[in-house]
This record gives sequence, C-alpha cells and structure tokens, in this order.
Amino acid sequence: MKADIGYVIEVRGEKALVELMADTTKPLTGDYYPGQPGSHIKIPFRGYSIIGISSAIKMDSLNGSRDRRNIAECILIGTLKPDGKFVRGVAMYPNIGLSAQMVTADELEKIFAEFRHFDFSFASVADNEKQRVYVNIDHLFGHHLAVLGSTGCGKSCTVASILQQAIKKYPNTHIIVLDLHGEYAAAFPKDVHIIEADKVELPHWLLNFDEFTDLHIDLNEMTAKNQITVLRDALVRARQGTDSDKKLGLGASITVDSPISYDIDDMISLIRNWNIQMVYNDEGRLEPGPLHGVFDRFLIRFDSRMSDPRYRFIFRPEKYTNDASLIELLENHLSLNNGKRMTIIDLSGIPSEAIGVVVAVVSRVVFEFNLWNTEPDRLPILMVYEEAHNFVPRQRNQGFPSAHKAVERIAKEGRKYGIGAIFVSQRPNELSETIISQCNNFIAMRLTNPDDQNYVRKLVPDSASGLMSMTPALRTGEALILGDAVIMPTRVLIDFPSPHPKSSDVEFARSWAESPKQVNVERIVQRWRNRRRDL
Repeated sequence: MKADIGYVIEVRGEKALVELMADTTKPLTGDYYPGQPGSHIKIPFRGYSIIGISSAIKMDSLNGSRDRRNIAECILIGTLKPDGKFVRGVAMYPNIGLSAQMVTADELEKIFAEFRHFDFSFASVADNEKQRVYVNIDHLFGHHLAVLGSTGCGKSCTVASILQQAIKKYPNTHIIVLDLHGEYAAAFPKDVHIIEADKVELPHWLLNFDEFTDLHIDLNEMTAKNQITVLRDALVRARQGTDSDKKLGLGASITVDSPISYDIDDMISLIRNWNIQMVYNDEGRLEPGPLHGVFDRFLIRFDSRMSDPRYRFIFRPEKYTNDASLIELLENHLSLNNGKRMTIIDLSGIPSEAIGVVVAVVSRVVFEFNLWNTEPDRLPILMVYEEAHNFVPRQRNQGFPSAHKAVERIAKEGRKYGIGAIFVSQRPNELSETIISQCNNFIAMRLTNPDDQNYVRKLVPDSASGLMSMTPALRTGEALILGDAVIMPTRVLIDFPSPHPKSSDVEFARSWAESPKQVNVERIVQRWRNRRRDL
C-alpha cells in the first residue's frame, strides 16, 4: 500500500521537515494519522526508504500570507534497504521535493523483525498495537537499562512486565530485586524467593571494611583517622582468630575484607580495652594509653545500634551465623540450586540509614561472586535497583559511600563479569551521573519535572533527543524505548503485568464510599511493635 502524505521541504543533519498534504484530522488507515508525533514516516529514494519518526507537528504560514501549511518535523533514524533489511543510520540523505509516505504494517513488521529471533517482547508500537516490539535481551540487560518516569506513570508495572517475561521464557534466570517499598512480591507468586522485610539478614561478618566503617565511623570526628586505623587491625585479628580456631587453613590470604565469620562481641571488647588502656610512662606512673578515649563516641554509636532491634539483621542474625552459612546465603540470594529464578529483597522494613548498607553489601557480594567465578558468562546475573536515586544519589555526600562504590562498580565493570542492571528512578536528575551514563538503554515514561526532562534529554543520542519532548504527555503505561536493545527509538505501550505489583494508586473514592468496617488496630500495633507483617 502506497500512501503519500506530503513531501520533503528541508533536510538538516538528522532532521527533515515534511510539508503534509494529507488531511491530518483523518486516519489513513487504522490509527495512523499523518504527522502525528511518534508515528513513522518513510522517504523513498533510489531504491531505499529512509525511515523517520515524527517528533513535532505545527501549522505554519506561507511567506506571511494567510495560507497555512502543516509541517511535521521528523528525526531520521534508519534505512530500509532494497532487500527489506532495516539498518540504523541514514544510508543516503533525501533531497527536498521527495515524497514522504506512511510506513505500512508490512514494512513495520520487517523493521521490527531484526530482533525477532530473541522472541522477547513486553510492549507494542503505540500507534499500531498489533505490531510487537522485539528487543535484544543480551543488550537490554547486559548493557544496563534505566527506567525513568514520574510517580504514577507505571514504572513498577513496566519492570514487573519485563521480569515476568524473562522468568516465563528462561528457566535458568538469576535476578535480584532490591525492592524499596515492598511492591514486587505480589507480582511473582511462583518460582521466586521472597526475603520479607523482617527476614532480611546480612550478618556483620559479611560487611567489608569500607561498609563497616561507613556504618560506624563519623568522618567529621577529630579522632576518625585513628579509629579507622585501629578498626582495620581489630577486624583482621577477629577474622584471623576464626581461621585459627576453626582451622580453616587460610593463613596469610586473610584480609580485612575476607568473608569469614567472627564474634562481634569479642572484637568490640578488644576495642573497649584499648579505649580505656592505661600504660606506665618512663617514670613508672600510670597514664592514658595512645588510644585512650579515641573510641568513646564510636562505642556509644555502636552500643546504640547493637541494642536497636532494627539492626538485628546485621548484628544478631539467626540464620547466617557461621562460615558454612555463607553458601546458603549465596544460593538464596542468587537463585542457585534451589529451583528459584529470582530473589526479591524487601527493604521496606530496613531503617533508612541502613538501606545503603544492604544495597552496598548485596551489590558487592554479587560482583565478587562472579569475579571469582571462572565461568561468569554461564551465570549472568541481573540486578534491579528500585528507586535508585535514594541510595546512589547524584550528590555523593548525601548517600552511603559504600553503596555508591559498589553499585557504580557494577555499572562500570559488571558487563565484563556477566552482571547487568536495571535502574529505576522517578527523579533521574538526582541519580548518580556515573550510573546513568553507563546505561545504553532507556525506557522513558511520563516525566513532568523540567529538570528531569532536560537531564534525560542530554543523556540520549542527539538523533533521539527530539523525541523527549513527548514525555510529559505520555499516557500511563506508555513509554519511549531508546538504545541498542531496540532496532530504533519507538513510542510503545507496555504490556500490563499479570499479576501486577502492589503499586497502584489508592482508590480514595471507592474506599471512603464503603460502609465503615471494624479495624483491628491491636493487630496493626502488634505488627508495628514486632516489626513483622505476618502476625
């Protein structure tokens, strides 16, 4: 089907202006309206078809007269070759005067057939819902994905839809979701290991030196440097003590970061003794030792956290209490040898100041696991960071330093070791620049904040930046997909996940319209006090 809609009146770089001759108020076929932003346009030239996407449409006057003409601004994104194969980039630029035509359904199918062999799709073309958008799953996950959009636009449903497709199609997935608000468990009732908020355990001995330091030492204190030096020595001694007592045979290979269990009380007792130690001077009189009082504030903070039930998951683990339990911890978190395909870690019950610790430890452990795995290409792992701007913010002094280091390491080096990542954020302008710059794929949903719009526009290729002007008007569940995982930038409708995550807006009208019901306040208080949702 040949359907001329206008002709080219200007070509400038990656953009072309098309004067529309067809009636823009009536569809040519189905839902195809000539020049509608997001619709596809082709310009036949010397046996090739240059494919573009309309990014804007306007009515313009002709030489100052009353005559009006409709102009569509198009971004040239690829070429449909004579053999029917679509390639990114413009093989040859069109000349002015050439006709612009509607892209037919058959041509769209040829374009999107490039990645059909992956048979992985979670969306359809927005203005042609019969046309599925196939993605290169190796690039989607291996080259990192950012899912960006304002609250309520459907980010959680989008991520859930992608993950549901993954675990449905592939029987050997290894996915870890760091769920900040406890939304995802409802979307995955089967084949998934869910670590509920009150069951999270990351024992103190799994923390490396940087994580332990970030949690317990205030760098603004005058004695901070001395504390760091002495703490390093204490941690090494504690791990060496376990090696000696249990005859692990590790010897000189033990470092301050070795994942070896130790008794936290014994280590702190050593520091307490140093903190009150008295020594004899040259005159034989007792005087405070070199570390006397250095750890006063450190010990106050430490004792406070030790007695805080919210930190029990670090200091008083019940499940992962010794070196042997490290194997079980890794199997549970990485979906290994347990018949599970994904692990969801509910962070909603973790104190806000400790969320960074959890993110740092999990990210680092995953990275080091595949670092020491001699066949990481056979065990690819996908990390999903929900509301990532909360624990890897753009301003490094506002976040948890170890979380920045661990997550950014995955973003920069994870691909070498078979670790991919999805970063989800409603405030991309507040997300670490290092993180966002390492993402080769973007799902941009409705963005209403101008700062976020401008920030994302700078991140995407110049050829696609014009499409970002559509983000404020996107519907819930609608998005722009850009990057090397799709054959070309496309406005899509995301498949609604089934079941869906617990992230829907609260229906005030329906709930308030119901007859008053008796609320078991006592049970809610009991859960609150015990920090357990299953009571």
